[in-house]
This record gives sequence, C-alpha cells and structure tokens, in this order.
Amino acid sequence: MTPSSRQTQLGRIGKVLDYIHLNLDKPLAVTSLARIGGWSRWQFNRVFAFETGQCVGQYVRELRLSLAAEMLLFTNQRIIDIGLACGFGSDISFSRSFKQHFGCPPAQYRRRGLPCLLSTPLCLDPALLPDASLRARVPAIRLDSRPAFTVAGRSEKIRGLFSSNPDFNVKVPALWGSLSAAGLLPEAQPRFGVIDLSGGAGPEFHYLAGIETGEAHASRGLEVLQVPAQNYAVVSFQGPIRSLAEILKWFFNAWLPHAGCKAIYGFDLEVYPPEFDVRAPEVSMEYWIPVVLETPLITGMHQSVKSCSTR
Repeated sequence: MTPSSRQTQLGRIGKVLDYIHLNLDKPLAVTSLARIGGWSRWQFNRVFAFETGQCVGQYVRELRLSLAAEMLLFTNQRIIDIGLACGFGSDISFSRSFKQHFGCPPAQYRRRGLPCLLSTPLCLDPALLPDASLRARVPAIRLDSRPAFTVAGRSEKIRGLFSSNPDFNVKVPALWGSLSAAGLLPEAQPRFGVIDLSGGAGPEFHYLAGIETGEAHASRGLEVLQVPAQNYAVVSFQGPIRSLAEILKWFFNAWLPHAGCKAIYGFDLEVYPPEFDVRAPEVSMEYWIPVVLETPLITGMHQSVKSCSTR
C-alpha cells in the first residue's frame, strides 16, 4: 500500500471513529459504521482490524467500559445511571461486563480510585499522525497504574530521544545483548527497560535493562532498582523498532499536550514480551510514561455525557 492510499484509508477510518466516539450511548451497528466509511461490512471489518489491531466490537466495548470507569472516578453518579449512559441495557449486563474487563465490580473500582486499564480514543486523522504511522500501526494509548516493583539487571548511562547527540540506539541493544549472553534473561519472563528520569531533564540518564525480581539477584552481581507505584500513560507499539522513536516524539509533542494528563519526571518503562527480538522486522512492546491525571480524558470526548458532577 502506498503512503497516499494509506493516508486515505486512515482518514476514512477516522470518520468512523469520530462517529463512534460521539455515540457510545447509542446502538452502533457494524453495517451502519461500514456505510459511514464507504465500505462493505466485510471490507470494513478487515480494514478496521488492520489499522487498530482489534475488531470494531471489541473497540466499542472497551471504550464504553473505559468511559464508565472514568465516570466512576470523576463523578458521583449512581452506578446504574453510568451503565445506561454508556450504552449498557441493564445494571446486570453492565456489572458483568465491567467485572470481566477490569477484574472487579464497579463499586470496588470506584473505591480504589485508580485509573486502571482505561482505553483512550484512537485518533487516525492523517494530519495529526507521525510519519512513522505509515510504517507502524497507529499506537493505542491507555491510562493504567502499577504498584511498586523491583527490577534487577544491568545499567548504562545513555543519551536519549531528545538529546542533541543520542546514543540509546547503540547502548540499549548492547545492554540487552550482555544480559542474554550471560543467561540472565529467563525465557518466560517479560523484560523491563527502566529509564531513570527521577532527577529531571538532562543530557544523560541511567537505563536499567532487566527483569522483575526480588533482592536475591543482587548477589549475582546485578543492580537492583525499586520502581515506585505510579499512574502511567501506556503507548502500545507495533511495527518496525526503528519507528518507535518517531512514535514517542509524536506522543510527547502532539498527543500529550491535548490530553487530560501531564507527564511527570519519574521512571519511564519499556515493557517487552519474553520472545522480543530487536532484529525482527515487526515487534510489539509497550512504553509506560508516568503521568498525573488532571481532567477526564474520555468523558470530555463523549459530548453526549454532559451531566457529570465533579468531586
């Protein structure tokens, strides 16, 4: 597919997404959504899955549940009213779907008060997308939280993405290579790259490559770092690894300034699956950026929900 035809396709899907985002409280038939984009039902399902990595039914369901979760956190509305406002036909169906997705009932989620597993609306407007989106899938972004945990591994001072003379693309693979060669990356465990920005911006910072573990690994000559509990914006990346830098620049320069959250200095996380191979033509990984949530992200997008009473 040529870049121009990909842009056209993204624009058509973008129109469908705009309609979905404004009508989450209404029935959203796939046939009607396909008609908005100018496709047959079969073509629409195929293109939507290619561009977003999920089927349209899954996307709508997760956005409705995320909207509901955000309303639980930011409003005092009754749970049954929130379920109805988010397109669920009954309190029973809402509670069942919510528990299945978030792992707890709506009332418990509200009491916990943390923005966990909140999917944010996709933006496929070609004018707002990074050039890398024509090579990599447009990233899904969610709000999540993680309790404190420990990473053991090896570290190196690196110059990062926004440095005038970055060297992370050489030093980071070398770190992971040294751990692999020493047999310190168990096959079944995810890998964590921890970027220490807790001291604020600067030309250099420490990057720790390792796995989640306990203090026992200190005896093996590995560095141990305690990552504090934190709320995050999570960028789900899929595509050639060389496109990651462009996607992250887009996140910080284009997505974040218009979001209802603010990035803070802390510990950024790169989360890689156990089978991650930097040499593969296409990779999947997540980049976790510490944030504070300032205003509701999803409720502001869904213009038909206007009766929220803030805490």
